[in-house]
Amino acid sequence: MNVKDRIEEANKRVLEIIHNSNPLWTDVRPAREVIPGMQDNLILHAGPPIEWERMCSAQRNGVIGAVIYEGLASSREEAEDMVSRGEILIEPCHEHQTVGSMTGITSASMPVMVVEDATYGNAAYILVHEGPSRQRLSYGAFNEAVLQNLRWIEHTLGPALGEVVQAMGGLPINPIIARALTMGDECHNRPVGGTSLFIVKIAPYLVRTGLNKETIAHIFEFLGETEHFFFHLAMAGAKATADAASGVAYSTVVTAMARNSIETGIRVSGLGDRWFTGPASTIDGVFFPGYGSEDAEADMGDSAITETMGLGAFALAASLSMVQAVGDTTADAIRYQKEMEEITIGKHNTFRVPMLDFEGTPVGIDIRKVVDSGILPIIDTAIAHKEGGQIGVGLARPPMECFTKALQALGEAVLV
Repeated sequence: MNVKDRIEEANKRVLEIIHNSNPLWTDVRPAREVIPGMQDNLILHAGPPIEWERMCSAQRNGVIGAVIYEGLASSREEAEDMVSRGEILIEPCHEHQTVGSMTGITSASMPVMVVEDATYGNAAYILVHEGPSRQRLSYGAFNEAVLQNLRWIEHTLGPALGEVVQAMGGLPINPIIARALTMGDECHNRPVGGTSLFIVKIAPYLVRTGLNKETIAHIFEFLGETEHFFFHLAMAGAKATADAASGVAYSTVVTAMARNSIETGIRVSGLGDRWFTGPASTIDGVFFPGYGSEDAEADMGDSAITETMGLGAFALAASLSMVQAVGDTTADAIRYQKEMEEITIGKHNTFRVPMLDFEGTPVGIDIRKVVDSGILPIIDTAIAHKEGGQIGVGLARPPMECFTKALQALGEAVLV
């Protein structure tokens, strides 16, 4: 079998893994108890590895906030000194089986949702969503309101959801995604249908907990106001699937796209955990009133794991409201999705788009097709202010440099 045939066989295997993956939400636990390698002085961040000195300001704000939240420092200045001296460690979420939206800041005490792949046995982790406010640690904002909300999630919401999902015996994620796509979601920036379905699923179990009525009512109010809540479960489900598909020798399929606002990095199945990076892109966005591109960080977050697994902008034809939000048209949405078919190895067998006669979404980005065609993957994403907070939404594409570097490395590996 020649190299080309080996690559085709490997990519078929990756697509088979993606189709057979069955991510289940199974628990909510403090990060220190479940995330591999988590330490009390470790802060995880979105994107490929980056040194503290090069971090963007929003992500630095998030790190400082997490250090104070954990009680490791009592002031911003003390936290910065501890990070600079190496007393606080910073590492990518992806290197700990974890994903994080926007800054991706995750620390030891924070409750994380545990998602296990029932087919392949691996697990992935993600924070419980912080709620509807545009001022969140995940957007690099840290103040007393953010701190109090994190405490409520740690001591009330996280344990309650953990009790709920254990009573449920786990919750399959892909069936919710599949139905949400028929309800106008693309499950990245528009997960409203998914969140509604999630609330319906957990409601009877939440009512049966021993929590008092006021606490239960508060949790329902929080979930009802947090349209993006299910987005984090979609991310963790995609991460579990992508990790199951990683490490297939000869495969040219992307298993991670992650951004830290300074660099964008990709991983490729046949190259394991290596990162291939290029400069993070600016976002072609629609800004909230009072803000503009001069206020914005560049592309940031691990949320493109959804695009990696055929959701987000790869399913944009399912979500016309999201297309409108980024300032585009229905025709653009169809064009984007068809364009992504040119750089992927197949169509998802479960994630289907009604407007396209229930075609599967394009899935499995092939670095060879990206380089050959010059077509870059498209990502729909939120936009963070340089000083923290959300200021808009838009579209971005990773730099070609990531794909050319990866293709060169794969060529060197398979020709040895």
